[in-house]
Amino acid sequence: MGVRLHHEVSMAGTDGGSVLLDQRSGEYWQLNGSAATALRMLLDGAGEHEVAAALIADGPPGDVGLDEALRDVRELTEQLTAARLAVRS
Repeated sequence: MGVRLHHEVSMAGTDGGSVLLDQRSGEYWQLNGSAATALRMLLDGAGEHEVAAALIADGPPGDVGLDEALRDVRELTEQLTAARLAVRS
């Protein structure tokens, strides 16, 4: 199952991650570097396990395990869909 941004939501990179703009409400949502990387990968078609593994590989050794990283990726997806910024495709 993939993820795509709502057609009225745009994403722009920042120094520390990314910002999502919901053009319907004018609200901005800031994503830290890990969340931005995860979202970009999901938008490009990567699966949750692939994203979690990539986040672990990019982080400090032993910082986060696969279960925690996978939970974080799923939580990000849930938060974005609940806020109607993204939809599952």
